[in-house]
Amino acid sequence: MILLPLIAALASPAALAEDPEFAGAEKPAAEKLEETEKPETTLSAEFGGTWVGGNSAYYTLNGAAKGSHQWNHNKLAADASINLGKAVPDTDGDGRINAAERDAGFVENARRYEGNLRYDRFLSERDSLYVLVGAYVDPFSGYDLRSHEQLGYSRILVKTDATDLTVELGFDQAQENYVEGIDPNVVQVSAARAMAAFTHAFNEDVGFGDTVEVYENVADTADLRVLNELSISSRLSGVFSLKLSHKLAYDHQPVPGYGTTDQTAMVTLVASIL
Repeated sequence: MILLPLIAALASPAALAEDPEFAGAEKPAAEKLEETEKPETTLSAEFGGTWVGGNSAYYTLNGAAKGSHQWNHNKLAADASINLGKAVPDTDGDGRINAAERDAGFVENARRYEGNLRYDRFLSERDSLYVLVGAYVDPFSGYDLRSHEQLGYSRILVKTDATDLTVELGFDQAQENYVEGIDPNVVQVSAARAMAAFTHAFNEDVGFGDTVEVYENVADTADLRVLNELSISSRLSGVFSLKLSHKLAYDHQPVPGYGTTDQTAMVTLVASIL
């Protein structure tokens, strides 16, 4: 198993005691927890799409929104995203779309809805415990609905004006409801989770980010999931920025009949509302 020994090592009191950067080293953690900062709220939304007509005919739409509110030692965050696509397919495989295929119209080839809600309770400036609930619908990956609940520990390893690095360890319980024709149709998955999130601002206008998540089924260690999201953002104004992102989802044991890897590359306009 890959994740379980790592969780045990990082969660042990000895590991924390030997960490020279452990929050509270400069002054007692209890004293830090007495400090009250002004509540902070963030909200952003992004949108992108593609439309092609003529010899080919298809369109895609994608959008996302995320927000958070932090007060005292608490943080509540939520995010939602959507990805839709339709195309006129070349059903006879002759390399062109004929009149009959055009008359048949557009056929759906992508549909994914996702949402998450998370609460963090900070133990110090760098450490928090979190709980999360989330779900997504993606019939083109075999899921009528995949919901999950999560809890774990989050630690900020690096925090400067330009660079942030956060790592998390936790446990995830998922309920997988598959599309019609998959047997069994409902499966429970208990998994260990590890995550690393890195962001870096090259200057005031350009930034880079990468987040990697790994899930390992505790009952079947060969059942491994890896999620990665990489992005580069360039600020256009005080409110708007342009974002280039790539998402990869790898499932070593996918839903029967479906592929192991999904990739999505997008260019979106992001509005920082708050």
